[in-house]
Amino acid sequence: MACIRSRSKIWYEGLVLLVLIEGWILPKPGWGAFASQFSLNVEEQYNDNIFFTRNKEHDFVTSFTPTLSFLYAPEGQVDPTGRLNISPRGQIYARHSELNNFGDNLSVNGAYTYHYSPRLNFNISDTFQRLGQTRTAGLGGQEPLPLTGPVTSPPPPGGIVPPPRSQDLKDFVSRGDQITNSFSLQASYLYRPDIRLAGGYTHAYTNFIDQGGSDFFHTIGARGIYNWRRDHNLHAGYFISIGNFRNGDDSIIHNFDFGDDYFTDYKLQLTPTLSLTASTGVSFNTGSGGPRVANNTHITVTKLWETATLNAGLQKGLTPSFGISGVSDTTTLFTNFIMRFTERLSANSGVNFSLFDTREVNFKTFQGTVGLQYLLATWLSSALNYNFRWIDTGAGASNTDLLSRGQVKANSVFLSLTARFDLWPNVRLARSVDAPLLTPILRTPFADSPPVPSSSASPNP
Repeated sequence: MACIRSRSKIWYEGLVLLVLIEGWILPKPGWGAFASQFSLNVEEQYNDNIFFTRNKEHDFVTSFTPTLSFLYAPEGQVDPTGRLNISPRGQIYARHSELNNFGDNLSVNGAYTYHYSPRLNFNISDTFQRLGQTRTAGLGGQEPLPLTGPVTSPPPPGGIVPPPRSQDLKDFVSRGDQITNSFSLQASYLYRPDIRLAGGYTHAYTNFIDQGGSDFFHTIGARGIYNWRRDHNLHAGYFISIGNFRNGDDSIIHNFDFGDDYFTDYKLQLTPTLSLTASTGVSFNTGSGGPRVANNTHITVTKLWETATLNAGLQKGLTPSFGISGVSDTTTLFTNFIMRFTERLSANSGVNFSLFDTREVNFKTFQGTVGLQYLLATWLSSALNYNFRWIDTGAGASNTDLLSRGQVKANSVFLSLTARFDLWPNVRLARSVDAPLLTPILRTPFADSPPVPSSSASPNP
């Protein structure tokens, strides 16, 4: 009788063989440098609507979030080009002890940047999140609302591309456990000193564990950027999006856009840098449901002072509606403000107002955040944050099981402490705290153009 080997043993032996081959082929210095860090966030929150429903239930929630981070930098580089963060979360409820859990809320994200040549770069990024029954506005609400828009510059090395804005609706949908995943693969090629080509593929996925059903949204395309003059970077692109939605709709959306990134330096003490990004175009939906044609516009104005940054803008186009319906003609107004008072004390605030227009449901959302962050030591930081959420649905809300008709509001206040510890190559208290809010950087699209201080957000296509 022939001998049958276990599949797990075959996989294990294959993995060991692969590691040995790589170790024999690649010289040890070629492995680069690895580092790891552990952090623990302890947070006390008061939330007056923990389920985000019209029938409010308030509670005090104690949360603890351990995060294990892995960093990789190639030989000869200091800044990491690869990172992986794993953050499970535990919650203890004062009034609803039956909701106590560890791992119902989970976040895993990572990114890797591969410099194929001085002209060609690749970036791969993925963000996975699991959300439990309650809606307590994420892991502390310390970060400002992300900026999105046309990609005209490559992400920073190892930069994690934020999920599309439509996935922000997870904090407004009050129906059980959910899983979301956002994947991004981007490439940037410097054809010549004044021409850059950028493109890639993104995939947004949402699974509604309790309510059932899933949303898929794929986007692929390319954009060209031309440095017309010193202060003008003209760009034009085409992207096609394919969606399969929970309500049975499907869509094929053709997005055309063109615009200008306008950078200028003012030699004034209070306004050293000002930037404007504007893009317009049209989107065609050839699928079975949702709006057929929509204007596709992105406008972002960034103003920088010596210790503060202000972003404001408008976005409009066809987007998913996070399982509520199919394609939405979405308009968003947003603003973010970041200010550093001292080397240890900083503040941030953000506002996001969106109108979603789908075939079956029209609704509006509003989110506002404000917070203070203080560095007690190089390894210990504290934060105080306030978060407000509001959604207003019309008569069409009866067509979906994810929304209730009318207005729903929630207020939450967070007080948190975060401690960081280096694990590898040295075990010790962290000697520095990664605080991107304190040193925002604007990346211009061309490699030979020096970075200009401004916003560090990495937009999605």
